[in-house]
Amino acid sequence: MIAVDIARGLSYLHDERHLSHGNLKATNVLIDTPNLNAKLADYGLHELMTSEGTSNQILNAGALGYRAPELASTKRPRPSFKGDLYAFGVLVLELLTGQGAGDIISGQSGAVDLTDWVRLLANEGRAYDCFDPMLVGGGKSNEKLLDSMEETLNLALKCISPQPSERPSIRSVYEELMAISA
Repeated sequence: MIAVDIARGLSYLHDERHLSHGNLKATNVLIDTPNLNAKLADYGLHELMTSEGTSNQILNAGALGYRAPELASTKRPRPSFKGDLYAFGVLVLELLTGQGAGDIISGQSGAVDLTDWVRLLANEGRAYDCFDPMLVGGGKSNEKLLDSMEETLNLALKCISPQPSERPSIRSVYEELMAISA
């Protein structure tokens, strides 16, 4: 599972190297073949950049939908573990929905971004409606798969909590994903 591999990589960076990724987004996740293992790329570059370069990198991530809300309210945002968790949650939403982080989705409630759209559907008890039809097989998927997808979605929603203190650690996210995928 790609999300498990990404969580494992982030856990290594956070827990073993004490380093935030700083630029987590879909284009910085490499997938090798034939096993479809995910590998993180472009991490830790903020350690080599000027503070202005790092700020610009984070601010540009916001245009793509990966920037944590707390980083939008500061002029000189710095990479953080909780910011990485937010970006990870967005990546998981992309995997589950088939939508891009920066996509504007039109619906009954008007145009919203990916995170707001998923939150809205989940709050309405319609989480199933946000899943990529290719993943759910037009409703023909088995119940265990749908339950796993919903558990993964709920975990991603925790990761994109507007309050950084409410986001879990990447270690607990990794462990929960391992339990879901078992």
